[in-house]
This record gives sequence, C-alpha cells and structure tokens, in this order.
Amino acid sequence: MKIWVYVEGESDKNALTALWGGWSEQLRSVGHGIKIIPLANKSQFLRKIGHRAARILYDNNEDIVIGLPDLYPNKEFESTKFKHQDFTELKHVQINEVSNALKTIFNVNEAGIKPLLERFLPSVLKHDVEMLLLAAREQLRSYLGTSVQLGSWRNPVEEQNQNQPPKHIVEELFRTKSAQKRAYRDTKDASAILRKVTDIKTIIYNSGGQVQCPVFKAMLDWIGERTGITAYQ
Repeated sequence: MKIWVYVEGESDKNALTALWGGWSEQLRSVGHGIKIIPLANKSQFLRKIGHRAARILYDNNEDIVIGLPDLYPNKEFESTKFKHQDFTELKHVQINEVSNALKTIFNVNEAGIKPLLERFLPSVLKHDVEMLLLAAREQLRSYLGTSVQLGSWRNPVEEQNQNQPPKHIVEELFRTKSAQKRAYRDTKDASAILRKVTDIKTIIYNSGGQVQCPVFKAMLDWIGERTGITAYQ
C-alpha cells in the first residue's frame, strides 16, 4: 500500500518529511510507502486534487489518499466553487472535486464512487504547517538558541487567531528571540526543527495531556488504522 499525501507547497512537504522520518521507516518495513506531493499553492491544490486523487483511487484498490491544504487564507475563493469558511466546508470541497473527477473523467457511477471515497481523507493543516512548530515548543526553543520560555499562544495550537496565524508567530520569534535575530525560512527552518522531534506523541499532546493538534492527530490516526502502523504510541 502507498499513502499519497497532497499538500500545498515545498515547505509543507519538507516539514512533514522531516517529522515523519521514523514513521516512514516503520511503514516501509511492512511494505507501505508514504509520498508527500506539493501542488505549488492553495489555488493549484484545489484545482488539481480532484483529478490527482481520483486517478489513484481508480487505478489501485489499496492505496489511500490524503488531501492536506491549509485552511487559511480563504477570502480569495469566496466567489468560486471552492468557497469555504471552515474545515467542514473545505472538506466538502475536496470530496466534491474527487467525486466529480471520478464521475466525469473515469466514468464511475454513483454506487461505485462511495467505496472509492472510503480511501480518501479530506483533511487540513489549520492555518499552516508552522502550527507544528508551536506544538514542538522545546525543539523550537532549542533551534532558536534562546533560554526564553515559549508558549504565549493559544492552545490547542490549531486554534490560533486567523489574524495572528502560527507562521506570523514563528516569524516574530525568529526576528526577536533567535540568537542571530534573522528571518524565518519556511523551506529550511521548519524541517530542521521538526527533524529534532524524536517522538511525535510529544507534539500531539502537551505536558498536561491536552491534544495540541486535534485535526492533525485525526489524520495520523486514520492512516494508522489503515496501515496498522501508528505514528505515535
């Protein structure tokens, strides 16, 4: 079985590849592979996910597909068929695109579409991949080279204010708290920080046992249920 994960851009791919390094090895040990594919940006993601996911579901009866776009920004899509205000609506957008592709491109009837969609998970990175950096607080602090105790943001970390998303928080931390006081580079820094995470469970739950990334956790659990290899214990 192969797990296909579609994301918006290279920074998402790099970050998840780094975080999932150990899990990927476990999956490969039992014959499963995980491939993360960037689709350039959110607009391209929404335009391409239908055909890309439908092709995999139609051609193979085992592989699973995950759609993992950012929830925000969303204003530019208000007057399009991709309009969405929240995760539920973005989930339906993805399902509709895949269903329509199966129907119009691959000529699958209504009865045949439902079982194929059982292997598709329309998920989301609420805000952006930087929410995982907030969840990996100690690794972020170490990478910044600061002794300041971080954590003055909303918890769960997925629930940041849209006007102050995780990426803005991380950018500010790099400008003001890093030893070099330098700019944040999403394609390099995110993966470098998440590579330091040796146990994914530590960013799923905080020290008090609260789930920091409920939607992200649900996606990991969905993959774990279908492969028999969990991302964390």
